[in-house]
Amino acid sequence: LSLSASLCDIFLDPGAQEYAANQAREEARHVHAFAMYAKSRFGGQIYGVGDTIGNLLRELVATPVVYKKIVGMQMLIEGVAMGAFTTLHAKALDPVLRRLCQLVMTDEAFHHKFGKIWAHTTMPDLPQEEHDAVEDWALECFNLLLFNLVNAEQKRMMYPQFGLDWQWVRSAVMEAFGDTQRREMMKESTNVFRTLTKTLLKAGIITDRTRASYAMWVDMDQLAAEGDRMVGDDVAEEGIEDLKVINATKRKIVRRING
Repeated sequence: LSLSASLCDIFLDPGAQEYAANQAREEARHVHAFAMYAKSRFGGQIYGVGDTIGNLLRELVATPVVYKKIVGMQMLIEGVAMGAFTTLHAKALDPVLRRLCQLVMTDEAFHHKFGKIWAHTTMPDLPQEEHDAVEDWALECFNLLLFNLVNAEQKRMMYPQFGLDWQWVRSAVMEAFGDTQRREMMKESTNVFRTLTKTLLKAGIITDRTRASYAMWVDMDQLAAEGDRMVGDDVAEEGIEDLKVINATKRKIVRRING
């Protein structure tokens, strides 16, 4: 929400400013919806963001550098969010939470797409030095998000109630989940980090300079041959079709009232 608002001050193109302002409105809607859900289901208790993600988010909001905001947020963090919402939609037992995630995803899919559009129109014309800076920033963010995936530190406030020390939990998790498990995980077509790598590759943000860093985890040639589908696209598209039906019904009611 804060990052979208800051983009309104940075973008020069009026159309891009309008997009950023609209995303700020949509993000405010998401914050409100999840806050209402948490209050209804759990009494409103919300844990603070973990240190790793929190520091990255604060950096993205504060930076005046456009590519950091677009690549870091619109492409990577929004992509991870789509994966998280897709998982909740698939596994949650509460139908309200499943529906909430789907409706949020109808917005988030377009936010992520904006990042891809920016990359396709911007990256080919960048001077080599600037292109390298964007590429390096993308890899830095990717690694940060990948290794934070099972980071017990971000959930350390939960463990005391079970008599567990978060540092012990972190050590136990690291024994059970390492690089081998990450590689196996990223073989799955629905894995969000596999999809993020494909997004960066097809956007021209991964070149021979950084290709080997991603190839540690996933088959890059296989990714290059695949389509552009994103994790959660099917769920989001189903939600959009539902909204079309709902909005069509509203328009009929308005016409009857006006008539």
